[in-house]
Amino acid sequence: MALLILSKPMPPEHFAQALRERGWPHPIHTTIDGDWDPASIRWLMAWRLPAGVLPRLPNLELLYNCAAGVDKLLATPDLPPGLPIARVADGAQAVELAQYVVHAALDHLRLAPRYRAQQAARDWTRHRAPSVGIEALVLGLGPIGQTIARSLATLGFEVSGWSRTPRTIDGIRTFAGDDGLAAALPRARVLVCALPLTPQTTGLIDAALLARLPRGAFLVNIGRGGQVIEPDLLAALASGHLGGATLDVQAREPMPADDPLWTAPNLTLTPHVAGQLSPVAVAAQFAEEVARLERGEPLRQPVDRTRGY
Repeated sequence: MALLILSKPMPPEHFAQALRERGWPHPIHTTIDGDWDPASIRWLMAWRLPAGVLPRLPNLELLYNCAAGVDKLLATPDLPPGLPIARVADGAQAVELAQYVVHAALDHLRLAPRYRAQQAARDWTRHRAPSVGIEALVLGLGPIGQTIARSLATLGFEVSGWSRTPRTIDGIRTFAGDDGLAAALPRARVLVCALPLTPQTTGLIDAALLARLPRGAFLVNIGRGGQVIEPDLLAALASGHLGGATLDVQAREPMPADDPLWTAPNLTLTPHVAGQLSPVAVAAQFAEEVARLERGEPLRQPVDRTRGY
């Protein structure tokens, strides 16, 4: 029995080392072209897979997603219908994502780009930039979205949250469904996307949605690039209707040199680094899921293929 880790661009050696340090007893392979017997692979840790890998592994018992979203794994064309899939849920990563959102929102609201430009020009001019009581709307109220919402609320934002189905969260005003989204958007001076990528959320942030935001609103996307119609975003930034945006995820990753996002006004880009999983947390949760399967218990963090997360 052996484990295969195909996690690139995340280094598979980091996950392998974390497993060995916790006493993982089975062989670990980190390349698809290694000198190992495909029939020996019982567990596969990955976050995206090319076609042709899974049919080579006839005795696979568990596919483990080692990233925050499962959309890339679920898009695998030859994914066996009955194969159990589990996912990691790292609380520390949720905090990192919340830190990223808070930093992006306050950087914009407190006029940090303007002051950086003034520093370069040796210009000592003050500007009024209120940031307490600003209305923020978080799209997606899973564990990550809830951590973001609470972090914003702690720092004086008036926070609302939206999900496709109703949720109740202490201290956070919640909206649900299409009607709820339409009601929440006109008040949101900061819009945060923390949604999983599903058929329902693909292309959600389009020209129509952006037009419902108040003029000058700010967007932060730490969900997936496919949730934003990027030409619509560029048009909203160019017109000034959207006051700015920060994107940690893009439709094309890595972004090609000719991508128009690079030169868009009032747009900050980062290369999908807002929240990075701890190999130690991944190893611990993976080992727990394997133990649960061996005991005949249900998975702790199963993936619901119909819901997409």
